[in-house]
Amino acid sequence: MKVFITGSSGFIGEELVKHLSGEHEIVEYDLENDQDILDYEKLKKAMGGCDVVVHLAAIRGPDETKIFPNYFDINCKGVLNVVKAAVENDVKRIVYSSSTGYYGLERGVTYVEPIREPNSVITQHLKADDMDCRDCDVAYSTSKVIAEQILANYGLRKKIEVIILRLGPIGNKQRETFGVDGITLKIVGAVQAIEKAMTTKKEMWYEAFTITDKSDKVDLSKAEKLLGYEPN
Repeated sequence: MKVFITGSSGFIGEELVKHLSGEHEIVEYDLENDQDILDYEKLKKAMGGCDVVVHLAAIRGPDETKIFPNYFDINCKGVLNVVKAAVENDVKRIVYSSSTGYYGLERGVTYVEPIREPNSVITQHLKADDMDCRDCDVAYSTSKVIAEQILANYGLRKKIEVIILRLGPIGNKQRETFGVDGITLKIVGAVQAIEKAMTTKKEMWYEAFTITDKSDKVDLSKAEKLLGYEPN
């Protein structure tokens, strides 16, 4: 399988490339190598001949140096460019690295428990007076919601298979309450989920999965049943 990976030098991307190399042909695409997902023509050309796209490139989390337009450009316009290029290149499937930030799982942002894929996003259940967070926490969360809706336009119309992985607080350093500083992402769990999403034989035109370690606060049954994800 020929796999196109955006953000291939990043937090998850570097380990994913190592894990998949040898078994799959990997095409890396990363800003570190002057490969920008906002440069559509370069992106489309580089993606030619690939079977699957794994889209990891993004502003990875809330960052006080960023404002909403920054998140929109990278996390939303970037997603649109990637999925458009994938469709034009006849790519079969895109695996998108979303975040449990989709549910509002950021510092000072209330979220619905237990965390399940159909849960409301913050714009559907919170009011302005409910918010006690930074601008970047809301900007990051809403950018992930917008990105997923962009992908829905393509997956639901069967233009390309779309699998969304909402990667969240994973790992041994997980604290008692989600959405607080100090949470780490266990790379092995993320890589496992991405590989299973890439290689599943099931037809999935538009499916979203929550990917975290086991917790009473999270329902992982969908990922376990449909993807074969094995949480720690």
